[in-house]
Amino acid sequence: MTPLDLPRHPALRVADFPGRGRGLVAGAPIRKGELLEIAPVIPLRREDLGAREKGIFSYPFDWPEPPYAEAIALGLVSLLNHSSTPNADFETDIPNRTIRCFALADIAAGAEITIDYGIPLWFEAR
Repeated sequence: MTPLDLPRHPALRVADFPGRGRGLVAGAPIRKGELLEIAPVIPLRREDLGAREKGIFSYPFDWPEPPYAEAIALGLVSLLNHSSTPNADFETDIPNRTIRCFALADIAAGAEITIDYGIPLWFEAR
C-alpha cells in the first residue's frame, strides 16, 4: 500500500452562513489554479444513499465509478457550498479515491469558496 499525500491550502477557514449552514472562506488570498485540498472519499452505491436532508448524505459528490453513484468527502471540501457561478472546482481521482479541489479564479481574503455540485440539487439554490 502506498501512502497518499493529502495537502490542504493553509488559507482555508470554516465559517457559518446564516440560513445556509457552514462553508469555507479564504483566510488569505488564493490564486487561480491553486490546490485547495485533496480529500479522501467513501464511494456509495445508489441503493446505499440516504435522505438528502439528513446527516452525511447532505454532502455528496458525483462519483463516476460504477457501481458507485456518489461519494462522501472526508476533508474540508465537504463543507463547500454550491454556486451556479463557482470560484472553485473539483476533479475525481478514481484510482486513489480522492477529490482534488482547486481555485477556478483568484479568491480574495474573506470571500466564500464555492463549487457547482455537478449533481441534481435537492434544495433551492440561493
